[in-house]
Amino acid sequence: MRVTVEWLADFVRTDAGAAEIGDLLTMQGLELERIDDSDLGPVLDFKVTPNRGDCLSVLGLARELCAKDPVRYAPTELFLRLARPAAKTAPPNLIEIQDPDLCPRYALGILKELPAGQTSDRIERRLTAAGMRPINLMVDLTNYVMLELGQPLHAFDFDKLQGGRIVVRQAMPGEKIKTLDGVGRPVAPPMLMICDVERPVAVAGVMGGEDSEITSSTRNILLESASFDPVSVRKTRKALGMSTEASYRFERHVDPAGVVRAIERCAELIREATGLDVLSEIQDLAFPAETPEVAVHEAKWNRLLGLEVPRASAAASLQALGCSGRESEAGLCVTPPTWRADLRLEEDFVEEIGRLWGYEKIAEALPFGSTPLGGEEPKARFRSRVADAIVDLGFTEVVNHTFGGSSPLDPETEAVELRNPAAPELAYLRRSLLPGISKSAAKNRGRALSIFEIGHIFSTNSERRSLGIFMSGEIEPEHWENSSKTKADFFAMKGVVKELCDTLGRSPIFSLSSDPRFRTGRRAEVSVYGRIVGIFGEISAQVAEELDLPQGCLAAEIDIDTLHECKETARIYTPVSQFPAVRRDLAFVIDKDVQYEKIESAIRSVVGSIAERVWLFDVFAGKGVPQGKHSLGVALLLRAEDRTLTDKEANDARSRALAAVASMGGSERT
Repeated sequence: MRVTVEWLADFVRTDAGAAEIGDLLTMQGLELERIDDSDLGPVLDFKVTPNRGDCLSVLGLARELCAKDPVRYAPTELFLRLARPAAKTAPPNLIEIQDPDLCPRYALGILKELPAGQTSDRIERRLTAAGMRPINLMVDLTNYVMLELGQPLHAFDFDKLQGGRIVVRQAMPGEKIKTLDGVGRPVAPPMLMICDVERPVAVAGVMGGEDSEITSSTRNILLESASFDPVSVRKTRKALGMSTEASYRFERHVDPAGVVRAIERCAELIREATGLDVLSEIQDLAFPAETPEVAVHEAKWNRLLGLEVPRASAAASLQALGCSGRESEAGLCVTPPTWRADLRLEEDFVEEIGRLWGYEKIAEALPFGSTPLGGEEPKARFRSRVADAIVDLGFTEVVNHTFGGSSPLDPETEAVELRNPAAPELAYLRRSLLPGISKSAAKNRGRALSIFEIGHIFSTNSERRSLGIFMSGEIEPEHWENSSKTKADFFAMKGVVKELCDTLGRSPIFSLSSDPRFRTGRRAEVSVYGRIVGIFGEISAQVAEELDLPQGCLAAEIDIDTLHECKETARIYTPVSQFPAVRRDLAFVIDKDVQYEKIESAIRSVVGSIAERVWLFDVFAGKGVPQGKHSLGVALLLRAEDRTLTDKEANDARSRALAAVASMGGSERT
């Protein structure tokens, strides 16, 4: 907001210089960015925060000065006159508002037989100093009133309006309007339009239309002054790719009580410029909203500000800012003025008390009190354990966007669509980490990858933390002694998931899955204590081709929150046996449909505690093995804690293991 010191002098009587005024308003929260020179003297350039739309005017800045120090900055007659309520208006028979929520107040002034006139040199210089280019009398005066009072105005050629009346409504599907910049723009609901009885003539709060533009031949003018919903104006302006001084103010709140006053002020300036009173009537249609009274407690403002402000001083400060109120048992009950949309909570009023009382009066003090013991909460601590465990397994972390589009790796759940996405490919909250992590993999196609991501995933009624894992290519580094290259496969991913769960103290159970994202026969679900916590498998050929991934890629997704909810298995530590271990091997033929996990469980149950380790070391299917069966080689590492096992004990354990396999349909292979 740029304003000359001499313009401020129209509203406040003071001998303060530009630097002093700038320092005072900076302490009030309106940061002075610089002081420039102009034909009219110093120009103050303030940075106004988005919540203080009332300060985007000379009147608003003058209010702040008078509220802070009414003796040094005394209000002038013009200030007091423009702060008074506007005159009574005629019945609003030329106005129809179809959506009061988006336009709570609309006023118009009819200017008849407007003569030619010249903008005064003083007004032109003030506009130039404020960063505006003088154009003609009517445009200059509407801009001048906007800068002076903060109320944007728009002038229509009254004779060009079909039906001679204004209709405020949302745009209709397929409608278009040619704005004053000469660009034809398609509009659509819920954009708010200013219309005559046939067509849109302006985009509400943004820009007027070319069809109703005033020209040198215009004699009768309909002068618009209105209050529009800030959110509606912002969305419309962004959708149309436009930005104007009017929309800048409407987006930050325009005082609904000032719409008629702005028309009167413009008519007054026309009278000064032409010597004629051309304002024939003012019509005003309003849908006033109740402003709630807010209780402000004395104990709270003293606690938040860190100093004691007397109740009478607090009341005087708020009254100086235009608030009305009364004293209560605990403090004050206050109603904000119409030009302050940012005063809604008790803390807002406490801030105003502090501003007027003076932040510089708050004494400097070191923080005091005890420091609580730090640390992560349980869920966060568990997520850290997950990250540490997967890193220890040789994986590298990646981070992807929470927003995304549709992907063949999305699960079959309903997506959460964003109301206002930045781009079509960022239209949804992600349902899975796999689409994002697969994009990272596709950008690194041709490389051996072991990557993971931890992040939020979303559904229509929940938000969860998830772990995504991706593997492809070789999983062992090249070495001169080992020419064979081991590549990632289903069993490698299964091993990663099992090792991860074991490290976290959860015992996983694997079962077949029918998830179409993964290859048939190479996909499995992970369960802990009967609860499904994840899925993994080899990405199907069709999905891999669609995502530009090489064939044979592995992916897994684990629900961290569900895994955390599963009870951790108690860790039982036993001393290392000082006695040697004995190995016995089994070779047997069994149906392929029998899961190895069940085979191992059966062997352990019959061998007992001396089974230190059981593992599969060979699989063969082919010549000599019946169709639908395969030959498995399983090793038993046997050890007792209190003695050296005899050959007989080891052989008996092997026999019991073979008997357990036989009960499942297996037969020993010789």
